[in-house]
Amino acid sequence: MTELLTKPTSKTNPIKSPWGGQRNRYWDLQFKLFLRVLKTKKVTIRKLLNVALCDLAYLLKWSKGSPTPYILSLELWNECNAGCLFCRDKKGKIHDINPQGTGISKGKMPAEMAMEIISQLKEDILVAVLYTNGEPLLYKDLAKVIQHATDNRVATIIASNGLLFTEENARAILEAGIDLIKIQLSGFTQDIYGIQIRYGEVEYLKENIRMLARLNQEGHYQTVIMIDYILYNYNKHQLHLVKEFCAQLGVKMNIRRGNPFGGLENLEPSLFSKSMLPLKDSCDYLWKVMQVNFNGDILPCCEAVVWSNPKKYGSFHLGQTDVYKVWRGADAQSVRELMKTKGRAGAAICAQCTRKGVCFKW
Repeated sequence: MTELLTKPTSKTNPIKSPWGGQRNRYWDLQFKLFLRVLKTKKVTIRKLLNVALCDLAYLLKWSKGSPTPYILSLELWNECNAGCLFCRDKKGKIHDINPQGTGISKGKMPAEMAMEIISQLKEDILVAVLYTNGEPLLYKDLAKVIQHATDNRVATIIASNGLLFTEENARAILEAGIDLIKIQLSGFTQDIYGIQIRYGEVEYLKENIRMLARLNQEGHYQTVIMIDYILYNYNKHQLHLVKEFCAQLGVKMNIRRGNPFGGLENLEPSLFSKSMLPLKDSCDYLWKVMQVNFNGDILPCCEAVVWSNPKKYGSFHLGQTDVYKVWRGADAQSVRELMKTKGRAGAAICAQCTRKGVCFKW
């Protein structure tokens, strides 16, 4: 692996991208998830009208925004067990994407905070995304938060490396009503999987996926399970094996382009080039998504959790904060106004981001 990571790139043999397009928009998954939440009665006319109002606010660039977001993203805990190259260093220190950064603090959101925020927004949000940069299965109150969202008819999503699944925690979140579980996979054999994932055994992961799929089928939970294959040049030859694996288990498979940051830069094409940066485009997140960090900071987007000292809308305090007021407050409006007048070029964190629309962080 060391030789693979340090092999220089020949100027006469440029790196070819295994992915022809831009970021994956997950259209098929969105449709399947919508059918799921429709069946479980987690979507209402009011919520759909709110989606339309958020879209209108984005199109017209209302600085005040819509009355409420339609997606809530919570960083329950930003710790992780896998040590992916693009996310952390060998000691688990989170990569700070702010060039002038001072480092990313780690912490855990109290379950009471997560549940209160969901309770405040339950009539308007379509989904609560219960991870941003951390591994949600490390969070001991995950099932409790999912159950609270389900009781309040709010759909929930997690993305996991899958290494920490046990029959106990898998059954707990399935019974709590989780709507989508997305599991990343970047190789079908250990020699390939281990290139990006420092601390994980792929055979153990595959057994966990088999177990999760079995429990989902036996319990008739109908949770959407998706294997997200992270595509690189070095692992594209195993793509057919992953397709066969997913077909055998009856789980959905998706392909997304890999991020070479952290050690694969000499082997793989960059996740983006400067020509891809939509500097003149406004970002959807400011008008559609509320991001809350583990410490209660209410942020403009998911990138802000790995950008030290970000501009924030406000902070959430139990029993004190009205998130609707923060969403339309002066600080939130100033961020939207800057985006409206200068586009992404107006803020350093936005100028380096290629995201379009609302999509998974990882």
